[in-house]
Amino acid sequence: MNKLSFKLKVFEGPLDLLMHLIQKNKIDIYDIPISKITEQYMEYLEYMEEIDLELSSEFLVMAAQLLYIKSKMLLPKTDDPVDEEDPRQELVDRLLEYQRFKQISEIFGDRQYHYQQTFIKNPDIIEVFPDSDELIPLSSEDLIKAFSSIFVKKSRMAPPPKESFDSIIKHEKISIEDKINEILLIVSQKKKILFMELFDNLSFRPEIVARFLAILELIKANEIIVAQQAMNNEIYVIKNNF
Repeated sequence: MNKLSFKLKVFEGPLDLLMHLIQKNKIDIYDIPISKITEQYMEYLEYMEEIDLELSSEFLVMAAQLLYIKSKMLLPKTDDPVDEEDPRQELVDRLLEYQRFKQISEIFGDRQYHYQQTFIKNPDIIEVFPDSDELIPLSSEDLIKAFSSIFVKKSRMAPPPKESFDSIIKHEKISIEDKINEILLIVSQKKKILFMELFDNLSFRPEIVARFLAILELIKANEIIVAQQAMNNEIYVIKNNF
């Protein structure tokens, strides 16, 4: 008999080796020719020893079990074969269970490979301009605090231009009424604007104060609404449409 040849393959365990032999020989797993399989299994162990590959104790335990099953199969049959248990049944059950787990692991392996090739883009952050329903009315104290913060930031900016000293010399008067008209024009065009944007282009302190006073007058006259968005604490000036 020609010695069975094996490709250099590392099996995961004795059941993996037995499944390989069953598939290689196209054997029915429910009717394993135990003598043939045991012989090929032992040949593989000898082959592994020849190439100095270390065998785990699991392979040796399985070898002993196969030899035990083989010896049981050689015993004479009883008069009532119906009541006699097949010595291979426990091995068949273990192989079937291993086969199921092997198939499941292959499915998970395919899914893992598929998801490794999939790249997910993080969702874009879309800034939604808040509706008036999402705004909380602002108290006069909060409004003064917000203005104070803007005023301090303006004071920390670069030194004022030469023209900013003209008021000290000329005592230029700034009309709050003019500032009221400016704000009304802005909110009429934009409907809704950030509170701090009303001071963006101003660096002259009296003009900053005059615009804030104009805002207070418009609030008093019910021409505008000043409210705060709860999500990000932004303050908005909104045209009151009554």
